[in-house]
Amino acid sequence: MKQRLLLLAILATWVVSMHAEQVSTLIVTTKSGSETAFFLKDKPQVKFEGTDLKVSSTAGDATFPLADVLRFTYAMRDASGISETYDPKTGVQFKDNVLVISQIRQGSFVGVYSLDGKLLRQLTPHHSGTFRLNLSDLPSGLYLVKAANTTYKITKP
Repeated sequence: MKQRLLLLAILATWVVSMHAEQVSTLIVTTKSGSETAFFLKDKPQVKFEGTDLKVSSTAGDATFPLADVLRFTYAMRDASGISETYDPKTGVQFKDNVLVISQIRQGSFVGVYSLDGKLLRQLTPHHSGTFRLNLSDLPSGLYLVKAANTTYKITKP
């Protein structure tokens, strides 16, 4: 019975991954390794103004200092905009409304974002180690956590 359930779970995961919609995306990569994606269906417009790269779309706008931009490219991405990631160096756990970030280096940026890209919480540690962020005041939902150039998704019940 357990083997059948495991086989069904693996099959369901495979079917879902095979049907993930891929969409054309503009990706701006900064020198810090962060990526910001704009779906082409949102009609992003790229402009160079002074020392900035500005991207405007129907979903929102963003400005990047040109000195920080490593590249901007086009690629196919999952339509959800969320991909599974894993980083063995930095650990992120979420339990009982507390986000625990372990093995983070001094000066690394940790950000908690809503799905529409708004920064809700941030942490820049002054020393290496393990840190905790209390997220009890955030409403239930799905959030993105960017820590040490890796993005995690968490669900707050």
